[in-house]
Amino acid sequence: MRKARDAELNENQSIVKEVEDKEKAEKEAQATLKRKMLLFLKWTLKQIQHDVMDLPSQYWLDPVASFDLQSSQDLQLDLPITPKPFKFCAFVKVVNAPIIDSGANHMLFSFYLKHKKPQYETWCAKKIAVLKVTRPIETDSFPNANFKVARCSDSRVYKFTLADFPCLNPYDWIVLYKMLREKEKYEPVMSHLQLMIKSYIQEVGEMDVDIATVLRKKPTTVTT
Repeated sequence: MRKARDAELNENQSIVKEVEDKEKAEKEAQATLKRKMLLFLKWTLKQIQHDVMDLPSQYWLDPVASFDLQSSQDLQLDLPITPKPFKFCAFVKVVNAPIIDSGANHMLFSFYLKHKKPQYETWCAKKIAVLKVTRPIETDSFPNANFKVARCSDSRVYKFTLADFPCLNPYDWIVLYKMLREKEKYEPVMSHLQLMIKSYIQEVGEMDVDIATVLRKKPTTVTT
């Protein structure tokens, strides 16, 4: 009889602990979401045009949500984000009408604003562990594709599309590129990823040169 009571008590305590852990995780997730909403403000066409084309900031190499420089099994580098990925484009236009560069940029920015999620929903410091590229998405301007990912130490499934790429942690681009090994199967995804990474590295390099010019010091590359 006593063993039965002890077993029931242990089961009840286990259930209570499970509920408490779930509530704690939900509270932490809500707190994280609120912090992200303060960090990542809503993009508008006017703001993108200003920050990307009209008056881009020269000094954007700051971590967004942390100052952690370590890359672990669970957490990835908090690489700085520049608004310029909004113009990193390897898409093939669906529209056949010829347009000038400013028109192309406007079309691209409008595509992103129409199809992307809020940045606070897509940026993450946790590494992508599992990836699935699902069906393509039909749009009236640029090709798009769906992604489903699971991140380390996180049971949730995250969904985003190519339109969300400018708002991802840039380290996500690198991880996705490494995971999509069958290149031809995932076009135009691979071409777009490759251009995003190359363009980002170029931006970092140009920033390095600018800083070196101001400091009157030649930039160097550390090799390991």
